[in-house]
Amino acid sequence: MQALKPLLKSKIIRYLISAGLATWVDVVVYFVSFNYLYKKEDIDIFGFYTVSAPTASLILSYTIGLLTNFTLTKFLVFKESELETHKQLFRYVMVAILVLILNYFLMSFLIRQLEWYPTLARAVSAVSIGVLSFVVHKSFSFR
Repeated sequence: MQALKPLLKSKIIRYLISAGLATWVDVVVYFVSFNYLYKKEDIDIFGFYTVSAPTASLILSYTIGLLTNFTLTKFLVFKESELETHKQLFRYVMVAILVLILNYFLMSFLIRQLEWYPTLARAVSAVSIGVLSFVVHKSFSFR
């Protein structure tokens, strides 16, 4: 355990651990919601609009993953930030909305154009956009 202490002093390592845990939560929620909650079927909203099962699963998993990641990042990574929690959360959510849009388009491309399985597409999009998130959260959300 002593060997881990120097590693855990690094914000990047703590961010990777936090993001990894939150991504795991996100992907598990995505898998469960896509396969069992929505049963791979599109959702009809009052006969007015249809949301695909991958999109509905993404919205649910992303929301739960976001709250998990905010909490872990606030208390484990950027704990020295003096911004009030509500300001951090507001900024975090603003960045998260941008990241959600990027995730949506990347997932749509991977699923529709490359015909990837939706859970694999979700995992790949989450990891690939994670690097951008660290930089923006460090310089904006938790400065």
